[in-house]
Amino acid sequence: MGQGIQQAPVNQGSGSSGLLDIVKVLYEPGAVFERVGQRPRFLVPFLVICAVQVVLYFLNLPFMKAGMAAQFASRPAGGPDPSKFLFLGAFFIPVGIGVALLIGGGLLWVLVSLLGGEAKFRTLLSVCTYASVPAVILLAIVGAAVLQMKGVGQISSPQDLQPALGLDLLAPGATGFALSALKAINPFGIWGLVLTAIGVSTTHRLSKRTGYIIATIAFLIGVLIAGGFASFGNRG
Repeated sequence: MGQGIQQAPVNQGSGSSGLLDIVKVLYEPGAVFERVGQRPRFLVPFLVICAVQVVLYFLNLPFMKAGMAAQFASRPAGGPDPSKFLFLGAFFIPVGIGVALLIGGGLLWVLVSLLGGEAKFRTLLSVCTYASVPAVILLAIVGAAVLQMKGVGQISSPQDLQPALGLDLLAPGATGFALSALKAINPFGIWGLVLTAIGVSTTHRLSKRTGYIIATIAFLIGVLIAGGFASFGNRG
């Protein structure tokens, strides 16, 4: 009699497409990462992330031109105007995102190998890609919305292009490494950390504790890398 009320098994592999999972990972990450564990998906979410970033890049272009104009206002007149070539930056967006995801996937592979046993790079690359949605898509959308509300006339420096949404709110005078690191610690970054922990533990059948340890270490290393790039940029 008990068998008569059992539910039929769900085919996790065909329950959703890679495109829909970009949205579903935000509210049902467990189901999404179950599908990722059975069938890793990178290309579709990667292309969606790149497309959103490119659209937002052109939407923010007037603000970037204003910030660059303010930065170069003190330089001698007659030199080339770099703001005319800002549109070329859109072509490098897929490269930058791709490199960042490969580094993130590789870092997860190393950490899972050390702490969780056998690691699958393709699966962890997919986990990294889906887990980046809050920080790479939602944070960018919120930032663009803040800029639109401020208006181009309120942009007086390149720093104004990145609204304070993280721990940088607590340190308005921070610069360089500290500023970049504090900016990286924001609600969207923490959301991505949680998704990474769920993704790692689900796809590799690890405990939640191990998943969160791996995700936290990866997140902190990412914060250090972001701060390091900011320091080198300021020296340049």
